[in-house]
Amino acid sequence: MLRFGQHLIKPSVVFLKTELSFALVNRKPVVPGHVLVCPLRPVERFRDLRPEEVADLFHTAQRVGNVVEKHFCGTSLTISIQDGPEAGQTVKHVHVHVLPRRAGDFSRNDDVYEELQQHDKEDSSDKWRTEEEMAAEAAILKKYFQEN
Repeated sequence: MLRFGQHLIKPSVVFLKTELSFALVNRKPVVPGHVLVCPLRPVERFRDLRPEEVADLFHTAQRVGNVVEKHFCGTSLTISIQDGPEAGQTVKHVHVHVLPRRAGDFSRNDDVYEELQQHDKEDSSDKWRTEEEMAAEAAILKKYFQEN
């Protein structure tokens, strides 16, 4: 199992693993296809990543963004890092939010940032997706990264 801050992540929800990073589906996505890309090493702040971890994290985020935009019929991406508690970070492990976007998904385009700020602050687990739902999405996304 991988660690994401205080959480243990089941392999079934991880759809890509590189030398230094991994990508997983989100238990409470802001939009369909909202996923996370994290360094394998559990580092709390972006400034604490080594240069090679930054490079791998962003290369992985780019690859993942291309896939989720295509798969979820997006026309753009929001890519965001909440770095520290005042920035809205709730899990003490650097992670990049990758959200496929399309026209009209929010009435005001920048409302996406307010949603990101609030989406995982509610402790109500009844709004979380099931492990089965998450595993099914991860299995679909994983196919895009399998080498032929």
